[in-house]
Amino acid sequence: MAESVREHLTPRQEKGIAALVTSKTIEEAANKAGVAPRTLHRWREDPLFEAEFRHARRQALDAGVSSLQCGLSEAVEVLRNCLKERNPSVRIRAALGLIEHGLAAHQTFELDQRLRALEEHAEERATW
Repeated sequence: MAESVREHLTPRQEKGIAALVTSKTIEEAANKAGVAPRTLHRWREDPLFEAEFRHARRQALDAGVSSLQCGLSEAVEVLRNCLKERNPSVRIRAALGLIEHGLAAHQTFELDQRLRALEEHAEERATW
């Protein structure tokens, strides 16, 4: 007799994921979800639960990054205005900040492009 494969989480587990994503500790999350911390630890060992938790955490992270991006132009403008300050140390720190973050953004973009190309290549080879 074949073992049935579970495809969905229980409502309690879904509540546990929401609590984990919004809590600083397992204990806090367990309290919010109305379960014991041990239960959350056990659920985290379940591949389906862990996959859904990672997905929810990624969505929360994406939302946070989007929120940061909304203020990015304004923050860059502040740094650009600091380049006009009379105090040389303020100008230097602003310039270094712009250079550092600009290079980091460029490196991240380049790595993302390379990773996408590798993934596409791997998918093409897998279909052969």
